[in-house]
Amino acid sequence: MPDANVTLARNFFAALVSKDFSGLPLATDVVMESPISPRLSGVDSVLEFLEGLASVTRSVRLLDSIGEGDKLAVEFDLETADGVIAGFGWFEIVDGQIKRMRPYFDARPLLGGCVE
Repeated sequence: MPDANVTLARNFFAALVSKDFSGLPLATDVVMESPISPRLSGVDSVLEFLEGLASVTRSVRLLDSIGEGDKLAVEFDLETADGVIAGFGWFEIVDGQIKRMRPYFDARPLLGGCVE
């Protein structure tokens, strides 16, 4: 199943770039924790956040991934108008659906440099 999970992560990042989340398999009780938002629960709140992030995303390059069971870690570069942001994402994927997400990245470029 790890190969299917990597494909799912690739599709997740492709959705960010294309700004089309219609085919993204989010569990109804999906949870997301991010450096630039409070803890989000449920499809609607997670999609709202992702749509905002997609609005500043130009491209994403996946660098590496490692998975075990239903857990997947992905290293990526997120290209925005303010430059490239190095990131790491942790996913929990259950029955082919994203159950939990936790990205880690330097949020300063997305916040206009207001955080030092």
